[in-house]
Amino acid sequence: MGTPTTPEEKMEAALGVLDQARDQVLALIDGISQADSERRPGPDEWSIGEVAHHLLLVEKRHCQGMLGKIVGDPGENFSREQVLAERPIPLEDMADVSKSGKGRAPEGTRPTPGLLLNELAEDLRQLRRQTRAQLVPHRSRDLDDLWWEHPRFGPMTLYERISLIGYHDLKHLAQIEKLSEL
Repeated sequence: MGTPTTPEEKMEAALGVLDQARDQVLALIDGISQADSERRPGPDEWSIGEVAHHLLLVEKRHCQGMLGKIVGDPGENFSREQVLAERPIPLEDMADVSKSGKGRAPEGTRPTPGLLLNELAEDLRQLRRQTRAQLVPHRSRDLDDLWWEHPRFGPMTLYERISLIGYHDLKHLAQIEKLSEL
């Protein structure tokens, strides 16, 4: 397809990152038993179920924040070149913990242990459909002028924030893969 240039193309590209990452996560967790989903490698490490719950909480938080920006924000002028020059790593590298580092989950995104994995998987599917349904009506608006400040990586356009959810899923996909091998 090349580099997306229209708002519609940019939205579809960002949503494509989301969908591809979520599909990979779901393909992996769909084959994991409830008992295996609750196994923790250490006392301060999350289980597969907790990772799945965290992904759910993070997407809810991001979607709510993005919709608030879309509806209530007139936009800001940022120098995209300056933002990219100051960003510590490329957006795509945020999927790789060896490049982006391990962060601490913000309050409100810390998971609850012991939830049913099959329900979490269905909730992840449903939330992705909901996220798409809430964002697609805004596909004709250019979201490059709506910025969000990531606490570690700096300003991001809303297209980047949408993609970030997918990269976040991929970051935790690697974690789920390691946990499934225990």
